[in-house]
Amino acid sequence: MTTTNDPDWAKREVALHAVERLALECNGRIPWSRIAEGFTYKGQTILFASKALGIFKPKEMSGALSVKTVKPRAGRRIWYRDQASDVDFDQYTGLLSYNLAEKSPAANEYLRKSFERKSPIIYFRAIESAVYEAIFPVWIAGFDLHAKRVLLAAPDIMHPNRSSMEEFGAASTEVRQQSWTTVERKHRNHQSWFSSVVKSAYGYRCAFSGLPLGNLLVGAHIIPDSQGGLATVQNGICMSTLHHSAYDSFLIGIDSSYKIHVAPKVLNEQDGQVLEHIKNLQGQELRLPESKADQPDQSFLERRFAQFMDNSMIQS
Repeated sequence: MTTTNDPDWAKREVALHAVERLALECNGRIPWSRIAEGFTYKGQTILFASKALGIFKPKEMSGALSVKTVKPRAGRRIWYRDQASDVDFDQYTGLLSYNLAEKSPAANEYLRKSFERKSPIIYFRAIESAVYEAIFPVWIAGFDLHAKRVLLAAPDIMHPNRSSMEEFGAASTEVRQQSWTTVERKHRNHQSWFSSVVKSAYGYRCAFSGLPLGNLLVGAHIIPDSQGGLATVQNGICMSTLHHSAYDSFLIGIDSSYKIHVAPKVLNEQDGQVLEHIKNLQGQELRLPESKADQPDQSFLERRFAQFMDNSMIQS
């Protein structure tokens, strides 16, 4: 992930690495007290965010570093937690909509600078009182002062250092136009947000291996969306790209008690350390999110596991 026209880039890159370490240490559920500690750049402490402000630019930088949302009010739906919904998402692009500051033109200008520079930022979203998840990197894909909002793009699922918008080569000015987007583009952007939120729920670790390398992780569906699977955290599992391929190929499965199963075809093979790693998953339990609300829906697992068993019988 590189940028050529951002004078803040060196500090921004350190901030992104620092927030990744923070998310891992806190299993994806970061207390505000830890966020408030900031990060260290060349012996200097720089803040990640402000408790009072939604859009934040550290005094040491010229463009916005982060945006923040508060815990939803009681009764309000929480996106990606309990339903497949377009709550807070743009209906034409599938990008997350974030409101500009009503009383702080300066903050909006800081956000505009990051938008014009195509600089990645951090999105802190409150999941409990004074507890946040960090979704990163996030890009500002559209800036609409008239509508008082920006559109935020998550990393592309297949290219985690690039925004989902970049994969389509769309000019930023096109984002607002209804005629620009297609169903495929909207779907891709929406699925990129789904993947990012699932990874955050699992603390940026693979649920099979504990691998903590964010660039090698995806938020995978239990029930594929081609089969009507919902874009909810309960229908997602954070996996490495290796485990994702094995899961989609029915070489590994997960039953409704979160126990991992390996297909007989794999167990009977002898072919090096990678295969042995997969074989050793047999009988282990899936690493679950700390929050029970984010754990896989057991009925989804049961349905997918039945497909795994059917395929195991065919392959054996």
